[in-house]
Amino acid sequence: MAYDGELVKMENGRWARFQRCTIVNAGHPDHDEPSILVAVELEEHFQDMLNVADASLESYRRRGIPVQVRLEPEGPRVSLEVLSDSPRAVH
Repeated sequence: MAYDGELVKMENGRWARFQRCTIVNAGHPDHDEPSILVAVELEEHFQDMLNVADASLESYRRRGIPVQVRLEPEGPRVSLEVLSDSPRAVH
């Protein structure tokens, strides 16, 4: 199950981030506006930055250390997170 803001590397090798989008039904204003998660492909400069970060994690993955790449929402910054019981991030 995906979450809002989650980064994914798609089958075509491109990076996308899940975003919650509201579905507006203009013909029925009295109904609730449901939302869905949509994977939105990132701009080219983010693709390059994330590919470099992901490649640098390969040595951790080969040693069995679970890590993930995160793109910080407040700016064009990538963080590398070691997934464990006591979370810590490497920037």
